[in-house]
Amino acid sequence: MSDGTADANHTGKDSTDTDSWKQELPSFMQNFQRFDWILWGLLAASGIYGLALLPFRAVLLIDYTFVYTVLSGSSLSVLALTAENEDNVGLIVATVLVAAVSMVKFLPLFYLIGKRWGPMFIDYSFMGHPPLWFRKLENFIYRHPGFCLLLSFIPFSPIPATIIVVIAGIKRTKGWVIGAYVLVYAIALKCFYVYLGLTFGATVRETLVTIERYVTWITFALLGYMFFTMWLKSKRKKARLHTMDDAHGLSNTDGRAEKDDRITKDDAN
Repeated sequence: MSDGTADANHTGKDSTDTDSWKQELPSFMQNFQRFDWILWGLLAASGIYGLALLPFRAVLLIDYTFVYTVLSGSSLSVLALTAENEDNVGLIVATVLVAAVSMVKFLPLFYLIGKRWGPMFIDYSFMGHPPLWFRKLENFIYRHPGFCLLLSFIPFSPIPATIIVVIAGIKRTKGWVIGAYVLVYAIALKCFYVYLGLTFGATVRETLVTIERYVTWITFALLGYMFFTMWLKSKRKKARLHTMDDAHGLSNTDGRAEKDDRITKDDAN
């Protein structure tokens, strides 16, 4: 009798642990299949790729500008290469095309994510607290994703193209249409930086040297702040889950105690 009770308690504990583990996952991850894990792995790889470039971007921008263009699609690298090669039209055209393709290389992944995981991924991306611009423009973005993509490619725009592409995937917009929009807008943006490089070429190098002097330390400070914020949020979330588990455990204990009391009374009668 006691062995059976112990086995039941052990099974119940395993079930509770499994439920607790699932609670830590975003809702769209709780029934993942093989393709979902592939998408998740590619998403994680794209994030790691971006983080790995951050500490080296200043050095790459100054000393290995074309390499940086290939790796990141940086608009500043297009500006710098144009300023240094004003008479080399072939190199400028190649730089624009390479930078445009590199800039949008991960957007097809976000289109597939939107198509597969739906609006829950956007909630997860914003940690349940979407910024003001998204709350104001959400309905408009769903109605006009092409125009909103244009807004996202304006220099220093606060609207990330990734979110617009995810919404296009949610809407099941044709992939080739979104791809055409993205590529055209990216080329237009790089052409704007070509214009800046041709117009202000003489002062570009000095500006980039100044940027290199400070950007590395700023980058490390931002990385440190980002990881600290992630750790703090994770710690708070685990604390909330432990509190819920403890409350659930106490409820189960009370229920088992009442059941044992009833069994004891029945045996006595």
